[in-house]
Amino acid sequence: MSRAVPLTLLLAIAGAAALSCPDSRQCYCFEESASEQRVHCAAGNGTTAAAFDLTLRRHERLLVECTGGPDWADFLLGSPLDVGSVKTLVFAYCAPPGSEHSPRVAGLLGTRDVEVLRFNGLNGSLGRHDLADYPSVKNLALSNNNLTGVGADLLRDLPSLRLLELRSTNIQLPTGFFDNSSSLRILELGSNQLRQLEPGTFDGLHKLELLNLWKNDFRKLEADVFRGLNTLQSLDLNQNGLKTLPADIFKDLENLELVNLNSNNFTSLPQGLFRTNLKLRVVKLQYNKRNLTELPDGLFANLTALKSILITRNGLLRLPEDLFWGSTSLRNLTIDRNYLTTLPRRIFQNATELYILSLSFNDLKELPDGIFEATSKLAKLDLSKNHLTSINDRMLVGLESLRMLNLENNDLTYIHVNAFSFLGNLRVAKFAYNRLTLRTGLYDIFGHISPFHHCHSLEELYLAHNNVTEMHSDWIVSNTRLRVLDLKYNSFNYLETEDLQFISSSVSVDLRHNNISRVVLARLELMAANQSAPRDVIVDIADNPIRCDCEVYELLRYLNGDMHPYVQNYVHLRPGNLSCESPDYIRGAQVFELKAKSLKCLVESEQPRPGDPCSPSGGACTCWLRPEDRALLLDCAARNLTRPPEWIDARAVAKVELDLTMNELKEPPSMYKKGYEKVTSLNLAKNRISVVDERLLSPNLKTLLLDGNNLTSIDSKILDRLSNSSHITKLTLHDNPWRCDCNSRNLLSFIQSNSLDVPELLRVTCSNTNVSLSNIALSELCTSNNDTAILVCSMVSLLGLLVGGGAALYFRFQRQIKVWLFSKSLCLCLVSEEEIDRDKRYDAFISYSHKDEEFVVKELVGRLEEGPRPYRLCIHVRDWLAGEWIPTQIARSVEESKRTIVVLSANFIESVWGRLEFQVAHKQALSERRARVIVVLYGDIGPTEKLDPELRAYLQMNTYVKWGDPWFWQKLRYAMPHTRTGSEHSHSNGILGKGIVANAKAREGKLAFAEDVRRNQTFVDTVKGIDKNLNGGFDIGPPQCTTV
Repeated sequence: MSRAVPLTLLLAIAGAAALSCPDSRQCYCFEESASEQRVHCAAGNGTTAAAFDLTLRRHERLLVECTGGPDWADFLLGSPLDVGSVKTLVFAYCAPPGSEHSPRVAGLLGTRDVEVLRFNGLNGSLGRHDLADYPSVKNLALSNNNLTGVGADLLRDLPSLRLLELRSTNIQLPTGFFDNSSSLRILELGSNQLRQLEPGTFDGLHKLELLNLWKNDFRKLEADVFRGLNTLQSLDLNQNGLKTLPADIFKDLENLELVNLNSNNFTSLPQGLFRTNLKLRVVKLQYNKRNLTELPDGLFANLTALKSILITRNGLLRLPEDLFWGSTSLRNLTIDRNYLTTLPRRIFQNATELYILSLSFNDLKELPDGIFEATSKLAKLDLSKNHLTSINDRMLVGLESLRMLNLENNDLTYIHVNAFSFLGNLRVAKFAYNRLTLRTGLYDIFGHISPFHHCHSLEELYLAHNNVTEMHSDWIVSNTRLRVLDLKYNSFNYLETEDLQFISSSVSVDLRHNNISRVVLARLELMAANQSAPRDVIVDIADNPIRCDCEVYELLRYLNGDMHPYVQNYVHLRPGNLSCESPDYIRGAQVFELKAKSLKCLVESEQPRPGDPCSPSGGACTCWLRPEDRALLLDCAARNLTRPPEWIDARAVAKVELDLTMNELKEPPSMYKKGYEKVTSLNLAKNRISVVDERLLSPNLKTLLLDGNNLTSIDSKILDRLSNSSHITKLTLHDNPWRCDCNSRNLLSFIQSNSLDVPELLRVTCSNTNVSLSNIALSELCTSNNDTAILVCSMVSLLGLLVGGGAALYFRFQRQIKVWLFSKSLCLCLVSEEEIDRDKRYDAFISYSHKDEEFVVKELVGRLEEGPRPYRLCIHVRDWLAGEWIPTQIARSVEESKRTIVVLSANFIESVWGRLEFQVAHKQALSERRARVIVVLYGDIGPTEKLDPELRAYLQMNTYVKWGDPWFWQKLRYAMPHTRTGSEHSHSNGILGKGIVANAKAREGKLAFAEDVRRNQTFVDTVKGIDKNLNGGFDIGPPQCTTV
């Protein structure tokens, strides 16, 4: 407390009822509240922290606090307060005033009629003179003070004392301590480390009603230690070290009602211990520190007032049969945490008023039949944590009033069907942690009947951690008051609609942590059809291994809100974190995230049958069922099938969707085969189908995908059916080699009529022109009949001339004729590519930018000129003549090579000579109508729109080989010239260094191994024309000298 107080807080207590504030600067008085006043006086000269603080609540309580050990001589500076009548006086943290100051202190306070005197934090020895000035005191509280060595006359001047608190004071009671305390009724002596009590200690306490001796150090008590205490009603001896008691120790306690013997070291108790305590109501004998293995016969017998006995954790092995006989008022009996294996049959024969009985945490293995026959008023029976294995039909006889039965944590496996026939008033049944299946062998139209079918008043049933496998009919139909049904951690495998039709309108069912794999709600909407008012039926199915096959469909409809709204009124299913345990393809998916409309599940036929695509052993397809529209989905894609399934088992489905993409089918399936009549979607994309006939169409077919096949035309009858009588709404025809001639007029009309949804219409193109049929006019497909006749006549005339002159010219110009025939792809049986290219020196000429030379030399040349099949290659750094005109060398290299390999890169595109080389090779290939050019795509070339039109058109119309492709070398070698034997291709070039121009032969202007080459003047002219175009229309001029 602050020692310096602002003047605004110093309020003089005025009025007739106010304290008289000491007239000194060392004291000040103020009001804490309207009912509380305070006085602060510094001790001595105010130079120390010592002070007295008084707090007065008028007529109720006066608190005197000492701070800093003030001297009582300075108390109130000699100014009286005249407190007057006050009920309670408390001295806190003060030294006793002693004989010198006690009368003065009491006089200065001016208190009268003090009934309660309390010393807190006593600092010193208390004597008789410290109490003598308060003779009206009835309650004296000295607890938690050190009263060692207190005098026997301490209480002599307190004749009205009724309650004495001496808890935790270390007091040792001197002889005659209570001689003048005949009015004492309550004596608290707990926690004082008392070791013994002399006989006569309590003599004179003829009115004592409560004696607390708990938590002392008694090992033994004399038989007459409580002599004369015939008014004592409550005795507390708990937490001592008593091993036994004298048989007559309680003989004078004829009014004793409560005795507490908890937490001692009893190993035995005498017979007849309570025989004279006929008013005894409560006995506590719990938590004994030693094993009290047995109780004497009739220990609690014939105590007609006895109502409660607590015998917990004593190590009892058996109980005598007459233990409670004659104690007809017994209502609460607890015998928990002992080692009892059974009970005598007649132990409760007189316990007719018994209301609560707890026998939990023993080793009970059985109870005799009829043991509860006399306990007709028993309302709560706790047999939990024992080893009972079964309940027969006689064990619980007599329990007509039972409301709560606890048999949790036993070893129960069997309950007789009539075991609970007497329990019509049972409200709560706890049977968790057993091994019950509850099978009784009884049935009704709703299912199995459990042993609880007699319990019509049942409200709460706890069966967690058992082996129950199904919902019993009595829980659903008979138990109309059922509110809680706890079935978690059981062995339910499935849950169906009938399990949810509880008559009770407010019930919570816990099915978590079972083995529920199927939740079948097929008839839930029908059952809830009339449930317009909401019910409070909650079923928790979280943490179960749900199988998310087709049977989960109705559950998903419920969770997605797709069922009738009345279903939610009927029952509330709580999925929690429910996840799919199986099948493997959906394992781990959260059920609440699945959608009923898109659910599909794998299915198989029940028996393997030949030709069945869904056969469980070797079926050609993967079969799925989509419950939303009862569709069978046959996934037969990429199975290398050469023919479609022979038949489909579609008896149980509404429609079939068949996917036959990416197979080897040459003919489509017939819709007249078994099961095909229900096919609504047929995907035949990416097969080898070349003909479509009327067998492909059926009334139910709505989607037909034919893209990526070998179709060249469709019969006009098929087209007519597709346009008029068919139900097909989607048809794909792209990526087929459609023939565009006069016979394609009907196909053109069909496509341009837009009568069907034909995706990718622009990709439905003519095979020879790559032009979309949607953009062709009918007149472009065929000319007039006259033009046709003229053309035919011309061809006949030409044919005659050819036949007439051919024979004469053949032998004269055999070589030239074969070349011309091969270039026109005519009479190939007379000529081969090897004959045409027989005189060509090189297998390939490599056209590239000099910036890519490292790639060409190390990769292309190195690999192609080596190995078991080496090629002869022409590259300009090795095989061109130094100083010769470049266009001439380009023309000669292309002419003398069977192929031209163009290394197309960003550097090549920027090279003028590279583009010239490509154009020369491309024009030669076009003139011969042969594939002469091989494009190797090397790196990123950027947007194709920036390429030359001729190069861009070539890339769009022809395939190329891309560097980095895993099949690069296989594709490149396949595009190179083929020969029948390898003997003709002995490698003449050797390594790159052998082709470099050297020494005298280089000065002669020829390569060491080159021969004179015949030049085609016309071809060179062509090269000149191309070169002119590359240079902006100007001639290159005279031959240039270049260093290779």
